Amino acid sequence: MIARRRVGRSRRGSLLAEMAMSAVMLMIAMSLIARVVGWTAAERRNLDRRQWAVQEGANLMERLTARPFESLTTDAVKNTALSPEAARTLPDAQLHIEVTEHDPSGGDDSKRIALGLRWRSRSGGWEAPVRLTSWVYRRKGGPR
Repeated sequence: MIARRRVGRSRRGSLLAEMAMSAVMLMIAMSLIARVVGWTAAERRNLDRRQWAVQEGANLMERLTARPFESLTTDAVKNTALSPEAARTLPDAQLHIEVTEHDPSGGDDSKRIALGLRWRSRSGGWEAPVRLTSWVYRRKGGPR
């Protein structure tokens, strides 16, 4: 039997087409990876800012609750400010502190401290604020 050669299309240049298609797919994959890395970095910055806000709020609340009971009023805490590091980290940060005397949920000898801290996001809108609430009670039997 005589071996016959197959007559058909030649495969010349097919490697070049495969390489071009691989390059296109690689560019698409790289652009998607770049977008995901950028999104991840932005989310990480947002998380860092939120952690700063929570820690700053906790520090401020600790300082406020350490004050003497009588000196704890909304007017007295009006000038409370953020630390310079927090002010630098949280863009356009706004701090709101309200002291409520004789709060029904705490009783007659209590004051409720409500602290709110908000800041702007990269897009310029307000981020969800950090809110902390604490109650301070008058000491019984001690100096008033």
